[in-house]
Amino acid sequence: MGRSKRNKHSNESKKGHYKRDHSYIDYSDDDTHGMYDDDRISIASSSGECSDSDSHSLSVTGKRVEEDFISLAEVDDRSRQQKRFEERAMLKRKRDDTEEGEVDSWESELCFPWMELMGSNRLKQPISANRLLQREVTCFLQYLEPTKIEIKLREYLIHRIRVAITEKWPEAKVDVFGSFSTQLYLPNSDIDIVVQFPPSVQVRLRKIAACLEAEEICRDPQIIEQATVPVIKFEDVMTKLKVDIILNSTSGIDSANMIQSMMKKYPGVRPISLIVKYLLAIRNMNEVFTGGLGGYAVVCLVMHPKVASGQIDPMQNLGVLILDFFQLYGLNFNLDTVGICVNGNGSYYDKSHITSRDGRSVFSIQDPQDRKNDIGMKSYNSTNVVRSFKYAYLAMTRKAFLLEQELERNNFMYLDASTLENPKKASILGSFLHISSEFIKQRELMNNVYAEKRWSGQDAASTFDF
Repeated sequence: MGRSKRNKHSNESKKGHYKRDHSYIDYSDDDTHGMYDDDRISIASSSGECSDSDSHSLSVTGKRVEEDFISLAEVDDRSRQQKRFEERAMLKRKRDDTEEGEVDSWESELCFPWMELMGSNRLKQPISANRLLQREVTCFLQYLEPTKIEIKLREYLIHRIRVAITEKWPEAKVDVFGSFSTQLYLPNSDIDIVVQFPPSVQVRLRKIAACLEAEEICRDPQIIEQATVPVIKFEDVMTKLKVDIILNSTSGIDSANMIQSMMKKYPGVRPISLIVKYLLAIRNMNEVFTGGLGGYAVVCLVMHPKVASGQIDPMQNLGVLILDFFQLYGLNFNLDTVGICVNGNGSYYDKSHITSRDGRSVFSIQDPQDRKNDIGMKSYNSTNVVRSFKYAYLAMTRKAFLLEQELERNNFMYLDASTLENPKKASILGSFLHISSEFIKQRELMNNVYAEKRWSGQDAASTFDF
């Protein structure tokens, strides 16, 4: 991206924001807060300094130098989500009729539904690929945000679990941690719950699992007692949401509180983290127990030096920051020798002696709450995570350059009609992201559960405000 004037902005002056439930907020009319003077796409990185008295001054490449960072529809009784899901099933039959290399418009509309939000808004001219990216990132986030129905049904499931447990054990305390408590969850994300008992009360996970089964909250829960942190894993019968329950641990709650404070201090952390988390989720790299990166680690990586130092308004430059993120960790970061500390303004340290148990290179990320805890140590598939970031950066920049060339042919006034007609051709994020069928099915199920009031007759429903 082109370089910006480094005007600093206080957190109070951050104007950019987006709303839940897919109501679009247009950022394009105000270029005085953080937009680059020259917003043509370029591959030049911007520089920033990040130091900590307790850490070495290393670059991302491992050298001791200054850090370099870089619609129209027919009348139909079906819901939009249901139509998309049913049309997906038709794609397999339709692909045989599609010529090799031809972009299938049906598939494009199903996989990139956030582009519908782009069509109802106008960018002021001259248009650039940078402006298109900023707009698209905002639209993608709006689509990704949980709806009011999804929030309410998650809250009810937590309420139902809490009622079932506390009725049997009144001294129990049931708390939520993880992505739901930090508002960093996706529509199909798990819910993490911790049940705490006083020292005088000894309750095994199996008893809690039996209690939840008796209340018909779940069937055949999986109890993993040999894990580092013993856990109950199950799927809610009504919503199909997955739940993890652990006993007598406060570390998850402490981490959630830390993430919340980081997001409150730096507004850009949440939207960028959501996109990174979604990318990892669709590639099955978002679970620590399978070697991926957990949400806490993602937030620490996202703590971009430019955001932390206030050099730019993050909400006005989400596209720039996402590109910088993928460039930094996909191309420039030395996974073998550089560790990450986010305390203060952030710094790097030498981690050449740190590897996973099987010798693989891993992200080394110092826990902001405990310097002795490395929250990247168990992510043994870090190399594949880096490859995903690299692909995302290369795909985004290639598509951005193509759109920029097209705009240049049109005097930066408009995109070709053939481009606008096909969401995939007009999308920059679509070069490496798509909305999965699991995402669409989960959202449709939640809508059906709410519309049919499937909670009717459940004892916990009488004490919950729908």
